[in-house]
Amino acid sequence: MSDSVLELGTKKQRRTLDKVGGISTVVGAGATFTGNFKGTENYVIYGTIIGDCDLEGTVVIEEGGLWRGNVTALNVIIAGEIHGEVVGHKKIELAQTAKIVGTITGPTLAIAEGAVIEGAIKMTSGATPVRFVDRRAE
Repeated sequence: MSDSVLELGTKKQRRTLDKVGGISTVVGAGATFTGNFKGTENYVIYGTIIGDCDLEGTVVIEEGGLWRGNVTALNVIIAGEIHGEVVGHKKIELAQTAKIVGTITGPTLAIAEGAVIEGAIKMTSGATPVRFVDRRAE
């Protein structure tokens, strides 16, 4: 189970997603958005995005979600798949189902056992990535 929006408000909360106050935009499963966009709120992607973004909030790519393009946001939480560069200004979290094909750049990175990265990791803070086992499904 990924860190789903449906789990907000339950005892299973933790990590960055737990601090997200509300979701303003959702791209549903089966939907495709093509184009570049900017925004200041929080976003959840269940469908497909083709394009780049520069977001001031948190973006969550859920399991089954696909992003083809560059993702830049305050926080990036990935349980789905991204083909492109990922930049998190504050934190990046990869769930066990995450697959990244591209470069990941940020000051803080948490990687669940099972996540796949085909590319480079650039830690801007000099810290090392934190590895963890996601026990939410247990």
